[in-house]
Amino acid sequence: MTLVTTSRRSTPATRSIAKDLAFATGAGYLSRGKHGLREISDEHDLFIVFEQQRAGILMTLYREGEPCLMRIIKKHDTGVREGLLYRGIRTSDDELGGILEGTCPVDYLDHNDLVLAFDGPQKRCMTLILGRVLDDA
Repeated sequence: MTLVTTSRRSTPATRSIAKDLAFATGAGYLSRGKHGLREISDEHDLFIVFEQQRAGILMTLYREGEPCLMRIIKKHDTGVREGLLYRGIRTSDDELGGILEGTCPVDYLDHNDLVLAFDGPQKRCMTLILGRVLDDA
């Protein structure tokens, strides 16, 4: 099962994004606390960590304990969902979609920017504008 978590020193924004992504993908959410990455990787083949940095929020996907994709969240918007709840993600990032395709439904968007969109609980929807990280794994 996939897991979504935050860094040990999380912020309200990182927790909100992580919880909503876990909800949308059907993944588990872990309030990180004292759990180490090694402990998490022993129990989960695929997990996502959100951590606050100066340039924005860093999203790192780990597969079998090793980072396989890193994206910086340059902008995040939370809106109100008007239609039906969509379980899964909508993205223009082919690499991200390819990694998550086996774990949840993925709809690919035709967009100039790297976008990740998903529906959270309580009629929330979230749109993240992503950027590639130069030292991408």
